Parts: sequence; C-alpha cells; structure tokens
Amino acid sequence: MNDAEGFEISLLAFGPLAEELGWKRHQMTLRSPSKIEDVVRILSIHEWSERGLVFAINGLHREMSAELTDGDELAFLPPVSGG
Repeated sequence: MNDAEGFEISLLAFGPLAEELGWKRHQMTLRSPSKIEDVVRILSIHEWSERGLVFAINGLHREMSAELTDGDELAFLPPVSGG
C-alpha cells in the first residue's frame, strides 16, 4: 500500500476494553504518519488511557506518542483490577 494513501495495522484489545469495543481483534487503515494517540482518538478511548491503559506495538511497550508503521500489531492492555 502506498504511504501517501495509508497503511494497515492489527489491533488487539483485552478484558473489559474488548467488551466495550465489541471486538478482540480488528484491522484498521491509517494515514501516514500516524501514532498510537491517533488510534486512541479514532476509537474514542481517551478515558482508558487516563485510567492506566498500556500500549504495545509488536509486543513492546510504547508511549502514546509512538509512530505506527504498516503491518504493526497494536495491543491495548487495560489495567488489572482485583483484590
């Protein structure tokens, strides 16, 4: 896919976030350049990031400012609660 047009990433969601989004795995096309924060905005999940949502690109923890590239797998890891 041409960078000017966009690129594809895979999204993974877990726990209550997956339930809220209605999916555990999803494909998304983004325009280049895009960052994790752009995906958070598109999905309207700001409140999750404020509550401690952790992000991983291809299995490595990343900040919201990290750039995404074609074929990346972006995982959303909600905070664990319990007692």
